[in-house]
Amino acid sequence: MKFAVIDMSSTGVSTVIAEGERETGIFSSVYKDRTNIAVADYFDGRSISRRGIEKLIDALITARSTCKAMGVDECYCISTAALRNIDNIEEVAEKIRMRTGIVINYLDGATEAYCDFVSNRKYAVYDKVILIDIGGGSVELCDFSKDDKAEMVCLDFGTIKLRNKYVADIYPTQDEVKHIKKYVRKKSDEADLPGKSKFTAAVLVGSINDAIYAAYREFCEKEKLGTEFGYAKYKQFCKWLMTSSDRTRLIMKVAPEKIHVLPVATVVLKEMLRRFKPDNIVVSDCGVKEGYMALVATGKETGVPIDLDMAVIEREPIVTEQPKKKTKKTGAKSGAKGKTE
Repeated sequence: MKFAVIDMSSTGVSTVIAEGERETGIFSSVYKDRTNIAVADYFDGRSISRRGIEKLIDALITARSTCKAMGVDECYCISTAALRNIDNIEEVAEKIRMRTGIVINYLDGATEAYCDFVSNRKYAVYDKVILIDIGGGSVELCDFSKDDKAEMVCLDFGTIKLRNKYVADIYPTQDEVKHIKKYVRKKSDEADLPGKSKFTAAVLVGSINDAIYAAYREFCEKEKLGTEFGYAKYKQFCKWLMTSSDRTRLIMKVAPEKIHVLPVATVVLKEMLRRFKPDNIVVSDCGVKEGYMALVATGKETGVPIDLDMAVIEREPIVTEQPKKKTKKTGAKSGAKGKTE
């Protein structure tokens, strides 16, 4: 059978369609797509604008139509911390439901981390593995020596929160970088994250880490540093990204929709790698969507599926106010004195 998961995030709407067996929860992807939307452009720190909601709905309608055309048997829409924490999420969710029939399944931090873990179990062949997923609203960390959902770590900050809290422009200044580092280290200590020598391999998961890696590869190509992902070279990349006059050109080439989050995300990832000091760094092509698919198929997670047969409203009706008809006044004007004979 065919399963599909559509994910609404702070940087776009992504879809994965896979074939497999419900009983085993083992699926093989047959289709992946992503509509990039820089939600930060439509976000004032509290709410998403009407135009931002329309952009999300358009992307969801496209993803939903693709799933129906490809004969998907069961389809779910999920959203994680970046959108779950906005003030007008109820308005956004209701408009999406009314226009598309899609009910959003919100994943809490522990579930998001566990989905990452489930979809990346293959990396357990490495010794002492830590999984890192940097999102717009949170950071998920999974120690592969622990397979209990309750032991997954979710740090309650992400790139959007850090940018809104510390960064005045697109790129953080040196002082702003210092504040971000201090905050990340404080939160990591409070979560009792281990230090170096605990892990020998790090698995990077999620679209933001994908964008960081794409930008890093372009930098390495430009500087002729080779393709291996190493911490020493990554530090050079971070320094270049904070100071180079050519940095915007590079980001616009590989991940334009993430220009608002990528500079801050590189700082967060650098702090995580500095703390853990892994010998190997791997970028995964699986994440929350694949993990959720396996869990919901086997009944370990529950969710509300999308009715793919329901008609959608492509555009929100435009209501125009009709001009009021002028009424003919009779008699003397109010307040006017009448004539006397």
